[in-house]
Amino acid sequence: MRACVRVVQLFTVPIHEALDTQMQRLEEGMFSRYNLGRRLLARGLVFGANAFVTALFPFMGDFVNLFGSFVLFPLTFMFPSMVVLKIQGKDEAGRWNRIWHWSIIVASSVLSVVTTAAAVRLIVHNASVYHFFADITHWT
Repeated sequence: MRACVRVVQLFTVPIHEALDTQMQRLEEGMFSRYNLGRRLLARGLVFGANAFVTALFPFMGDFVNLFGSFVLFPLTFMFPSMVVLKIQGKDEAGRWNRIWHWSIIVASSVLSVVTTAAAVRLIVHNASVYHFFADITHWT
């Protein structure tokens, strides 16, 4: 559960930014008492909701696996090679350079599909045997 909360908090930074913009008094300073109180309340509520959902579903880590295999894996490996190929073009990039980047793109695509299928399979399996707040019962 701790890893899920950490990963979810990393991706809630844009949500915090949007909430800060909507809920603060822009004419006051960023660190005024009112704005700090609103920011603390909004971020606390978002964190509490995330922690509640993570505790509610004991296999929330499987959703993190799915997200990582479907989104982060391609962005980490495929996207940089695609950018290099686009920027260099056919004239500047040598033959071996293009082969290298295309092999990274193809291998990453295959691994992304395989890991996404494995994550979906794990979610389906765990969803069939879970009950709410299963991890919480081990703490008592």
